[in-house]
Amino acid sequence: MLDRMGRSERLRDIVKRVKGGEAFSAFRLAVEYDVSINVVYRDIKALRDEGLVPRDFKLAKRSSERRVECTG
Repeated sequence: MLDRMGRSERLRDIVKRVKGGEAFSAFRLAVEYDVSINVVYRDIKALRDEGLVPRDFKLAKRSSERRVECTG
């Protein structure tokens, strides 16, 4: 049985990964956190809106480019 991570823990982990320069896909995060890809997109948007990740941080829309990227 998976030990499901809470939202606040998940958000902290995503911020840590972004600040560490880790490259990851929305799909990979969804699988790791046992949430939908839409939840990952919503989490990234919330973090960007709160200024916890850079404004230019975005998730690609096309399935072949589901990488989380930060330019700058």
